[in-house]
Amino acid sequence: PLALYPKYATAYPNRGNAHLTKGDLDRAIADYDKATALDPKDARVFNNRGEAYYGEGDYDRAIADYDKAIEIDLKYTRVYVNRGNAYTAKGDHDRAIADYDMAVALDPENAAAYANRGNAYRRKGDYYRAIYEYDKAIALDPKEAVFYNNRGRAYDGEGDYDRAIVDYDKAVALDPKYASAYSNRGYSDLIKGDYYCAIYEYDNAIALDPKDARVFSNRGAAHARKGDQDRAIADYDTAIEIDPKNALAHYNRGTAYQHKGDHARAIAAYDKAIALDPKKAEAYRRRGYALFNVGDFKPAALDFLHAADIGDAYMMMFRYLARARAGENAAPELEANAERLKTKVWPYAAIELLLGRRRPEATLSAATTPGETCQARFYIGESFLLSGDTAAAGRSLRSAVDTCPKGFYELDAAQAELARLPK
Repeated sequence: PLALYPKYATAYPNRGNAHLTKGDLDRAIADYDKATALDPKDARVFNNRGEAYYGEGDYDRAIADYDKAIEIDLKYTRVYVNRGNAYTAKGDHDRAIADYDMAVALDPENAAAYANRGNAYRRKGDYYRAIYEYDKAIALDPKEAVFYNNRGRAYDGEGDYDRAIVDYDKAVALDPKYASAYSNRGYSDLIKGDYYCAIYEYDNAIALDPKDARVFSNRGAAHARKGDQDRAIADYDTAIEIDPKNALAHYNRGTAYQHKGDHARAIAAYDKAIALDPKKAEAYRRRGYALFNVGDFKPAALDFLHAADIGDAYMMMFRYLARARAGENAAPELEANAERLKTKVWPYAAIELLLGRRRPEATLSAATTPGETCQARFYIGESFLLSGDTAAAGRSLRSAVDTCPKGFYELDAAQAELARLPK
């Protein structure tokens, strides 16, 4: 018909709808452009072109079309839901909620409006209200797997992992090929400490969607918590191959290398993570430890400064040690920082040791747990190193290595210091 009647207005939106259904968004938009030129009063065409723009990630143009559709038809429920989705995608959750409110007012039986309003509340961190919205959506449409999946995510946000898993179970039962539900169920298992179940769920998710970087990153975290750093690194590698800008995967890969004692590779991974997410304090902290362990003390001190929480006594001490090992006069800063501490419980005794106010024996006696004893021996060893008594330092550091629980930063640092001592 279009070849014979190029002004046949109905044919353009219909063909546009067909292209939209096929996912050919550019052709759909081209047809909607012609349709709006021929009939600028058809709200459906503006809405559908908005959906095509939304599919392309052009949320501003989508919103402009939704605005036009609403201007033509103030009672067009679907377009309020769609505009809310676009605002949600832009992170403007309050405007999104206002649109979902309007959709619900126009159609109180619209399950998608409740569910999407739940999504907006969840992204704002209001998990209680989000769950209420998902409850409404599920009551209206109990066969929609995505509603259970997203309510599960809200329960995760509240820390109620058992209820979250029940919802993911329901989502998977309704849609056995729902990759996100497997992935989210794996996350709940991961947080609960059930690493074997988490890996099983991530395996299922990856089989269904092998291009989701987050799933590989999360499976890597499960392997890492089981102590299998090599498998963890392999998963982080895959996550980064799929999404090179995944800062968390770079950070996690750095942590895995650090646990393996490969501090140089850990530093390189943290460099990438910090370049992608400069506000992640924990990446500076961990890179600081890795730099300390390779003997690069000045950059380590700078990283500890970036990561420093003024109430973190351990950061204060490691920054002091890094600066002192770099030849700087670090005592005045440590003294000033220590005065800000609200308590003098452990490790305050270790700070006093480093400031020369407490003897090694008194520091060791102040430790009351095996972990504190390990730390005391490390800091005593450091105090001997700074005074030039390498023999006494070696004895104390070896004692720290023999007694430190696995995973303590002081254990890695003691091993690195012993490797630097003259044989």
